[in-house]
Amino acid sequence: MSASPAAVPAPPPRRLVPPWIANYSRGWLKPDVVAGLVIWSVVTPQAVAYAQIAGLPPQAGLMAAPGAMVAYALLGTSRQLVVSATTATSALSAASVGPLAHGDVGAFAALSAMLAIVVGVVLIIGGALRLGAIADLVSRPVMTGFLFGLGLTITVGQLTSLIGLPAGDGDFFPRLRDIVGHLDDIHGTTLAVGAGSIAVLVVGRRLAPKVPSTLVVLVLSIVASAALNLEHHGVAVVGDIPNALPDPAVPHVGAHDIVALIAPALGVLVVSAEAVGVARQLAVKHHYRVDANRDLMAMGAGNLAAGLMSGFVQSGGASQTAAADGAGGRSQLATVICAGLLLLTGAFLAPLFEDLPQAALAAIVIVAVSGFFDVAELKRMAHIRRSAIVFAGVALAGVLVLGVLQGLVVAAALSLVFVVQRMSRPPVVALGRDAVSGVWGAIERHGDWSAPAGMLVLRIEGGFIYSNADAVKQRLLDAAAAATPSPKVVVLDLSQSPDLDVQSADTLQELADQLRDEQGVELRLATVHAPVAEILRRAGVTAHLTISPTLDQAVHPAWVESAHPDAGKG
Repeated sequence: MSASPAAVPAPPPRRLVPPWIANYSRGWLKPDVVAGLVIWSVVTPQAVAYAQIAGLPPQAGLMAAPGAMVAYALLGTSRQLVVSATTATSALSAASVGPLAHGDVGAFAALSAMLAIVVGVVLIIGGALRLGAIADLVSRPVMTGFLFGLGLTITVGQLTSLIGLPAGDGDFFPRLRDIVGHLDDIHGTTLAVGAGSIAVLVVGRRLAPKVPSTLVVLVLSIVASAALNLEHHGVAVVGDIPNALPDPAVPHVGAHDIVALIAPALGVLVVSAEAVGVARQLAVKHHYRVDANRDLMAMGAGNLAAGLMSGFVQSGGASQTAAADGAGGRSQLATVICAGLLLLTGAFLAPLFEDLPQAALAAIVIVAVSGFFDVAELKRMAHIRRSAIVFAGVALAGVLVLGVLQGLVVAAALSLVFVVQRMSRPPVVALGRDAVSGVWGAIERHGDWSAPAGMLVLRIEGGFIYSNADAVKQRLLDAAAAATPSPKVVVLDLSQSPDLDVQSADTLQELADQLRDEQGVELRLATVHAPVAEILRRAGVTAHLTISPTLDQAVHPAWVESAHPDAGKG
């Protein structure tokens, strides 16, 4: 007897004890310990490097990650998702707090921590409002273009550290202009360190993908810097690092600045929704289910913890999560172990980072964001539909021209425009009937099918709502006017419209009146859902229109008359 396919488990129950703790198996301990070590080897250099993207000292990354990891482990539903610093959220953090800090280093750090707290509140509210599906609202072409532009912006920002030039100001184009104008001032030794670090990262990923190449670069560059006294040769290093243990405190930020951080926090909500997609993919792979809304709230709790620990915005990192999954981690215990190791690193190993060359950090960041340059995906989307590459290109240009935060607004607006455009212009198709089977279908796909003489049967291919009511009405009027010969009856199939609003219900009455008064045509409705019929009854439309449960019943009198012209005579 063949084995039946495994049933998909029910969504995780809502309870205080995390599912992975309640159902923990002793056999998971060894793979979780190994995965915890692997995650630590990936997150440690990223925490240090991504703090630089966020415009903060290295210790900020080591202080932010442990609390975020533990909070998500206790509240989240994904067994593999690793919540820590990411390139996108780090860049958004820097772009958001920079204009508010006015060059004050202390204010910049406080604002970064407060942004994490505000993001935490927004994510928790978003989860409570069941906005976990917000990831589905940003189209893939738009997000691909946004990330491409974000990757270019981050890369240009890191190039100065990679080649030994003074850090520039502004967004992409001003920084790029500064770099091109000072190419003669490139510091050779710094460039060698940066180029060598990139080479180790790239070659390491190809030849030994299971080896944490970022940790290798971190160790090698620190050793080389200390042994060769690179700082004495003009290579910029991280410098003094104080104790990196979390120090719980509420950042001192004015109320007006907190209000100003709400809009960037909403932007982080959109970007963080990508982590929900990563969690979903891994849940499908390992045959369990996640609760997207609870995960948003868990990431919110993680950001609250990061902000209170003088950190910055955290999110679900794809590379860290991939490392956890690849190492065989079975539960969130792996990230809890990593959090403990990060605490030990901040307490005892932070001074080791003092000799770390800034060029090596820049190399780690640049290689990390190189995954955003998905040219193959852009080509694929352009091949499928040209409009996709237009949306991606506008989102990319928005980041480069307007800046990261404004570019995110452009990306979100583009996705909204795309959704509204599709909803506001649903196709209207003419239907015909197969004389043999009696099945109805689009005439454009079945050229030999037809409606009875004197009948025009139309279907709205999508929902009928206020945003498209006028456009759909005009298409229906145009279709009736263009039909040859002119119909006596128009039958409107509402099978794909499960609900109506006030405006769409009124529009049906207006359509019936205009067809009757302007063209002498009767309007009939067919395959109307029960909620729609109730709305039409309340709107008083049913008193003036014929509503039939099926298309056959809607056209039956005319069908019988055309098929049997002598019926009823004699």
